[in-house]
Amino acid sequence: MKKLLAIILIFTAICATAKNRVGENIDMTHYEIHLNNIDFTNHTLEAVTVVTLTTTNAVSTFDLELKRLNVTSVTSTDANVSGFAQNGDLLTINLATALAANTNASFTITYGGNTFNEQWGGIMWSGNYVCNMGVGFESIPHNLGKCWFPCVDNFTDKATYDVYVTVPTETTAVCGGNLVSDTDNGDGTHSVHYVVNQEIATYHISFAVGDYVEWTDTYNGIERDIPITVYVKPSQINNVPGTFVHVKDIASFYENSFGPYPFNRIGYVVTSVGCMEHVDNIGITSGVVTGNTTQEEYVAHELSHMYFGNKVTCATAEQMWLNEGFAQFCGVFYRSDIYGEDDFQQSMSSKINAITTWCKNGNNWIPLNNVPQTMTYDNNAVYNRGAVVVNTMMRYMGRETFLEGMRSYLNTYNYSAASSEQLRDALTAATGIDMNGFFDTYVFTAGMPHYGVDLLDVTPNGNQYDATVRMTYLHYGPEHVGQNNRVEVTFVDNEGQLQTELVNWDGLEENKTITLDINPIAAYADYYNHFLDAKYSDNMTATAPGNLGINQQLSITVNSVSNSVMLRGEEHYVAPDNDPNIPELTLSTKHYWNVLRLDFGDSDVSGKFTFSNSANMDGDIIHSENDSVVLLYRANIHEAWHTIPYAQHGNWKVGYFTVSDLQTGQYTLGAIDKTLLGLGEINYDKTKMIISPNPANGKIKITTESEGYKVLISNTSGQTVNTLTISGKETEIDVSDYKSGVYYINLLDKKKNVISTEKLVKR
Repeated sequence: MKKLLAIILIFTAICATAKNRVGENIDMTHYEIHLNNIDFTNHTLEAVTVVTLTTTNAVSTFDLELKRLNVTSVTSTDANVSGFAQNGDLLTINLATALAANTNASFTITYGGNTFNEQWGGIMWSGNYVCNMGVGFESIPHNLGKCWFPCVDNFTDKATYDVYVTVPTETTAVCGGNLVSDTDNGDGTHSVHYVVNQEIATYHISFAVGDYVEWTDTYNGIERDIPITVYVKPSQINNVPGTFVHVKDIASFYENSFGPYPFNRIGYVVTSVGCMEHVDNIGITSGVVTGNTTQEEYVAHELSHMYFGNKVTCATAEQMWLNEGFAQFCGVFYRSDIYGEDDFQQSMSSKINAITTWCKNGNNWIPLNNVPQTMTYDNNAVYNRGAVVVNTMMRYMGRETFLEGMRSYLNTYNYSAASSEQLRDALTAATGIDMNGFFDTYVFTAGMPHYGVDLLDVTPNGNQYDATVRMTYLHYGPEHVGQNNRVEVTFVDNEGQLQTELVNWDGLEENKTITLDINPIAAYADYYNHFLDAKYSDNMTATAPGNLGINQQLSITVNSVSNSVMLRGEEHYVAPDNDPNIPELTLSTKHYWNVLRLDFGDSDVSGKFTFSNSANMDGDIIHSENDSVVLLYRANIHEAWHTIPYAQHGNWKVGYFTVSDLQTGQYTLGAIDKTLLGLGEINYDKTKMIISPNPANGKIKITTESEGYKVLISNTSGQTVNTLTISGKETEIDVSDYKSGVYYINLLDKKKNVISTEKLVKR
């Protein structure tokens, strides 16, 4: 066993060393690729590639990569080649005389044979069609330029290209770059020659061969006219205008957002397997060419890769969000220009809610940066999570500032590669906004933040109002304290008017005062769902009966309405604060809900709160049939949690509560161990409490309808100031030592449930 382990370790070390040697001491500057004989029957090709490199140190041997194809010769007029060898994907070229550092040299490599492919990636054959897909989802590393030419196959070593393809006269060959020539060879074949003068990675160069028909147009760009070419099968040509009806609008939006178009043409070609962002020759599946715009997101996504992935490439596969996250964002962002801001926001909000739900699962607690290569192309971990983090970044910075920063980043790393850290630093340098806190929270830390906001106090300020809110930060997932926190806070007044401000703070908690034009009755963090944070939310203004389904655990139903009713529902994936400290009650550690209801006229609104003892929902408090789950409510943080009238459906494991008159406030779940309490469900009725005088400066008198209540006094931060027991129906409290401000008098019954709350103003 020890011997076997030693052999494995030695083999692993050899493989690692071989992998690290590729590209060592050389910089590839140009590839001239000749595909001379493509055999559709046997799935083979014969080719010659001339590689041009610059030595960075003295070199007597160097390594390239070539997958499955067999090399027959290596020659050079710039160096004395003594031999070559192939070992798996490694092609080693030996020199009789070493090349000095900073020497330019070209080597002609002849090779051929059966090509490599996997389910998605490599050289893909389909009848009389063949193309390359520059990466493979199964291969690690993913780069598959090596499938058709010898190269340094990574994200950082970039070069220019000449590509020549010889095919039968009736067959079309299209490649990345500009078409320089199409030569009739006089033997039933023709040869096309394409040139890419920009330096690009090996997985971005491409070829596609088959019975294609070309559709052309021209986009008048901000600096030049840019050709548009779309190559499809003959049966699809009539669908092209409808599918690409907005391609010029999309290109214009990207240019205005990110700068001049960075490549030679806007080109697409149909492939047999999928979409791929090859430079000037974007692969798209037949399913995209529908004749309408149902698949337009793919047209937009892949075109945005010309900026994110092609112009600037992620430094490693583990940072693929820099390519795919931005492209996935752009595949929605463009809609703001063509279909309107509301359409963009609705589409992005859906992605944010979906990723919030995905991030709830502890198995998905991985940083966006440095994902395992087995997840490089994961739809949630990289594509959609990356997209919503980019959207969050835009809202965090402000749209125009974000775009200014991105243009600077794209120009700084023009036709090269960059890391997450380099993006962070480029944005900070270009905009003056310190992005370290943002990247620490959203990119380098697993899980997601949670932003809380409580409306504490409102004071008139001339024709305006000063609203003091307590901003809080929690982190869903690994322990993390966010710095440079920034989130939109939306204030709502009793007429339904909204005012949104961007609020900044550091750490777990900070009070902020914002001057407003409206007199707010409530405040919400991220009302419009622009940020990725640990909550699920939705809004609706109803003028007719209908349903606002927040998610599977909360739905709000408008049963009748005379005018309109403004509704918002939020499920927060963190524990509610201010546990009532009732020994028999266990409060949820996983979630609570916020509800806003603002009536204009009369309405009948009910709510449904679902519970389950599953691990992902309420298994933290519901363990057995002895745990009786209850629904708790408080109007705001100044009020202790208490029960309200509701109907319960289902059993102890799975069920739901219905509240017939749903009110603005917070809701959560608790569980009571019936073996400890000795009784079943509990219901409480509100009891009147009168405080006088109010405002007060010395003593106050509290009057209740009956005896035996406890009083809990809290300040606007939710801290308990005093507790006492009322022996009769009246009692006096001396508040002369209290600081001036607002206090909350909470009346509790014998089981410590809040049954009435009144505000006290201390002068």
